[in-house]
Amino acid sequence: MPPRPSPQTERVVNLFEHLAGEGGDGLTVAQVSRYLSVHKASCHSMLAELLRAGWLLRDPVRKTYHLGPALVRLGREAAGHYPALVLARSAMIELSAATGAHCVAFSVGDDHSTVVDQVRSRLGGGHPMPIGTQFPHRPPYGASTVAWAGVNARERWLAALPDDVRERYRDAIAAAQQRGYAVGLHLLPDLRLQELALIVRSAEVRSTRLSELAQALTDELIHQEQWFPAGLDKDRTYEVSHIDSPVLAADSTIALILSLVPSPEPMSGADVTRMGEQLAAATRGLSAALADESLSQPAP
Repeated sequence: MPPRPSPQTERVVNLFEHLAGEGGDGLTVAQVSRYLSVHKASCHSMLAELLRAGWLLRDPVRKTYHLGPALVRLGREAAGHYPALVLARSAMIELSAATGAHCVAFSVGDDHSTVVDQVRSRLGGGHPMPIGTQFPHRPPYGASTVAWAGVNARERWLAALPDDVRERYRDAIAAAQQRGYAVGLHLLPDLRLQELALIVRSAEVRSTRLSELAQALTDELIHQEQWFPAGLDKDRTYEVSHIDSPVLAADSTIALILSLVPSPEPMSGADVTRMGEQLAAATRGLSAALADESLSQPAP
């Protein structure tokens, strides 16, 4: 069963997300109360504790609350675990501005990828992906990650596919490696799986019927040739879900995956290729910068 939600924790998270994105104007107690739908008395005790910890700061004149100085230290500590992310941030902003797509950064684990940063565009498509959202590397998902994850991980992923599609995916992965980016398209089974996942998460339910439906949709998606295409016809139009490219560490492991999520409007194959090449050029530059930074650090 999924973990039970914690409304108190969710309120604190929502408050910090809002303060981080509201441009520095801060919030009064009354505004916090309205935003979180919590009585002002409850807000006072929560805000007092956050002030004590230094996570919030109160303007004595305007009586507004702002992000506090203690978060700077926490941010430095967190940034130390994601050196590639620190380098990638400006490139993500530039990519989003140049392409009109959302730019999402993922860290990569053994069996899942996790959203660690994103730059939103008013032109991009798809649903917002909160920081911390995880995506499993379970076929057919994860193909654009295992393309650069090393031979063993790639072969394990391919082995989980049905025999009749395994070589097609192997060829598509090789093509993605050669061009430096992978393309995922919007297909009906994928959209239905996303909707089903939202239903399961929101209702916090599991059932045999839902599991059977998810498996049926997964099987249908695996056998769709356009789900993870080996190539694109420049004169055709495509509904693109995402375009992915890796930032590689000095040892050639994946430091980050950068993903562009473009407009939901159909794109020509030529336009998809252009966007993919822009992304791949940026990730190659970030990989080189990460390698240079690694060489410049003193040996332990």
